[in-house]
Amino acid sequence: MNFLVFLLYILAYLLIIFRPKTASVTTFLIAISSLIVLNNTNFENIGEIVDFNTLLILFGMMVIVSVMKEKGVFIGVSNAIIDFSKGNFFKMLVLINVGVFFLSGFLDNVTTILIFFPILFYLSDVLNLDSRVLGLNDILFSNIGGMSTAIGDPPNIVIYSVSKIPFLDFITNIMPIALILLIIQLVILRKGIKFEQTSFQRQERNVVNKNWKYYLLYFIGVIFLMAFHDKFKLELGFITILSGLTLLFFESEDFNSRIQDIDWDMLFLISGLYILNWSIEHTKIFDILVFYLMPLKGSVILPLLILWVSIFSSGFIGALPTTLIFITIIKNLTYQMPVSLLYWSLVLGVGIGGNLTPVASMCNIIGNNLIRKLKNEYISFSEFTKNMLKPVLYGAIISSVFIVFKWYI
Repeated sequence: MNFLVFLLYILAYLLIIFRPKTASVTTFLIAISSLIVLNNTNFENIGEIVDFNTLLILFGMMVIVSVMKEKGVFIGVSNAIIDFSKGNFFKMLVLINVGVFFLSGFLDNVTTILIFFPILFYLSDVLNLDSRVLGLNDILFSNIGGMSTAIGDPPNIVIYSVSKIPFLDFITNIMPIALILLIIQLVILRKGIKFEQTSFQRQERNVVNKNWKYYLLYFIGVIFLMAFHDKFKLELGFITILSGLTLLFFESEDFNSRIQDIDWDMLFLISGLYILNWSIEHTKIFDILVFYLMPLKGSVILPLLILWVSIFSSGFIGALPTTLIFITIIKNLTYQMPVSLLYWSLVLGVGIGGNLTPVASMCNIIGNNLIRKLKNEYISFSEFTKNMLKPVLYGAIISSVFIVFKWYI
């Protein structure tokens, strides 16, 4: 029975790699099958299997972002960036990338690239720049920004929910590293791009809802509650779902009006992975791996190993599946180790490794498709990986220095 569950587990991850378009369906199907094999079809204990706090955070944020997008908040922000740049191309490019970085820390990564890709492609047309270079950098900044907070991307939300590390600790520990990577990449971008002209005359842009700033203030209020949720003794899932429902109530809308903006594939994929991990934990197979890692429990090698393995694992099976695998391992190691350092290693590993290949994260997949759709250009798997390998490697090195520093202080 245990061996059959293990085979189902391996099959699920193979299908995630080779059939990513149907990953949510196949993962959920195999997850349910694993419960049948274990003769555990009673859903009374479903709360012990699936972390509903994680699902509520994601669902609530999707609802909030959907309303904000319709009310013109993101168009308003992009217009403000264009105004602030005063027509200077490089200044605009920096502001866009910085905007992508910080917005990705609090919004879905896919949303941020959907907002800013059209502006970047406009710049590439006017300046005769390679749109693929600008697009790849935007994807990189989005992933790095998403890594910097507890709600920036699904892997971090899962790690936050399991680890119970305070919201602000994510920012104080991971944000400095993300900012260093941001600055390095901006310098590289500046040296690598030659502008044929430096400015342009601003043109009329999309007219937005005049009240968009009020929705932005509402969102800032939600972020404030999330930052100090431990003081209010509220879970992030409770805050986000309540905030999303409040918006729908005052907009006189129901769930059907937002259903097209809810990423159901993501929610079902995460649910399926939770069930798979619960099933594999009950087979005790991971205990073998934990046994071999135990000799490293008093060494800095263990968090460094988690960092580097998760980086390359994320590139090929995806950041989210990698996160669920390592969480299972870390939960069995934390009573022997400083708990937070192992989780920081995982956050950095999946955050940086999520840039490595075009299938490492949903942001990469959507970004690559947008380049193909809007510019009729294609970035192959090898070309994407070749361009991302250098920032992934220097990100890994900087993260390694951080881990060693945290270990010895």
